[in-house]
Amino acid sequence: MSELKDGKHIKLKEYILYVLAVFFYTNMTGMINEYRRAYLVDILRLTTHQMSFFNVFTGVAGFALSFINAMILDSKKIKNGNKFKGLGIASAIPCGIITVLIFWTPGFIESNPTVLMVWLCAIALIQSVCFYFGGTVNMVAVVMTPNSREREQLLSVRGISSAIGNSAPLVIVLVIAAITKAVKGYEDNMLNYFIAAILCGVVGAVTMLLGMSAVKERITYSDEKKNPLEGFADVLRNPYARRVLYSEFLKSFRGIATFMQPFIAAAMLGSSSKTLLFALPIGIGTMVGMLIINALLKKFTSRVLYIASGVYSVIINIIAFGVGTLYLTHGQPLYLNIIFIVCLFGTGLQFGASNLLPNMFQADILDDLELKTGKRLDASLPFVISIGGTLSGLIASGVVPYILYDNAETGWHSIIGYQQGLADGTAQSLRTKILLLFFYTVVHGIMMLLAGVPFFTYKLSGAERDRVHNEVLKKRGELSESEEAAKEA
Repeated sequence: MSELKDGKHIKLKEYILYVLAVFFYTNMTGMINEYRRAYLVDILRLTTHQMSFFNVFTGVAGFALSFINAMILDSKKIKNGNKFKGLGIASAIPCGIITVLIFWTPGFIESNPTVLMVWLCAIALIQSVCFYFGGTVNMVAVVMTPNSREREQLLSVRGISSAIGNSAPLVIVLVIAAITKAVKGYEDNMLNYFIAAILCGVVGAVTMLLGMSAVKERITYSDEKKNPLEGFADVLRNPYARRVLYSEFLKSFRGIATFMQPFIAAAMLGSSSKTLLFALPIGIGTMVGMLIINALLKKFTSRVLYIASGVYSVIINIIAFGVGTLYLTHGQPLYLNIIFIVCLFGTGLQFGASNLLPNMFQADILDDLELKTGKRLDASLPFVISIGGTLSGLIASGVVPYILYDNAETGWHSIIGYQQGLADGTAQSLRTKILLLFFYTVVHGIMMLLAGVPFFTYKLSGAERDRVHNEVLKKRGELSESEEAAKEA
């Protein structure tokens, strides 16, 4: 039977379980992304050299592993019409376990710097593999319906669920911190992170099992054996994929800015456990931004919206920096605090565009690749696009520890001068706070502005995008009919 492009295909139960799986999967990744930096810097007290080595080594080795993982995923034999389902189920429990291990370091390991680095790097590489295949919970959304409008709606809901899930650990850690402080009489961030990781890991594993068991992949896959290296070459030859690659290269330098979040929270609010108070208005803004983008897509193309969001980003982040600086230098009045929170909400609106639209670009490019090559390159495309982001991310993560804090052993003096391990983070100097704020806001805005530049020559949107999608549906229908005829014969 040929695939139908109209009508709803996803059942309500499947939809709900899938969205929950996405939420709690992102809850695990959010726990790692938000608090591992603070755990390494303020709990384990890694030096700038150790932190830089960890970031660069795990980035390079993780990229090499993702190359192998992508080849495995795009060349694996399709069973029962499912490319992603089995991998998502198999990776659920390992993802939960590794989330906990990231925030647990045995004492005998911590006491030996060399053994400590081996432990941290090994755990990070295992995490890279587990969460790569766990990421099929995100990939599967593209193939859950052949209806392009239903797919866009699902991607929007998935994006909103991811945004909320990514921020959820901030609430979890804040609540746990309040409880442990009431019990112990002081704030124990090491214990807070460990308990939060257990909660995120257990619930994440269970919901991934339920969600991936419920989903159904509704496109016809070709049984033709594929050479994964040819798939990478096909992606690199695609002009639309190259433009997204260039954009991701520029965008990922914002890693310098996002790295600062727990430290600016500690400097302005006293503790990294209060990161929620920064992330909450941004998270709410992100969700609202996705809803706004979804509505604007009815009038404007994704390309136009992405370029416009970059211009908006640099403007709102400069405003946020100005308001934040006034707040820090004028006695921290309440009205400036409120305005600053509103500005953070405004920066979140841009995250709605930068989180949602690249997923739509990739879904459209997958259709274009399928039309031109006859292959579903669901893993090869993200891998090739990630080359740009990985390269700039390595540069950013290697440099950022030297920007953030000093190294007494080597005499290195950083730009920001953040002091590690202070019981009260507000004891950081005014200069440190302002520089943290600058990197957190203005640098992020500049990177998002630059990320929109490659899209000035991106043409796979609007009428062209619809033409490609309809041609792909027609081609899939012909493939499905020929396979059914072969079975009958």
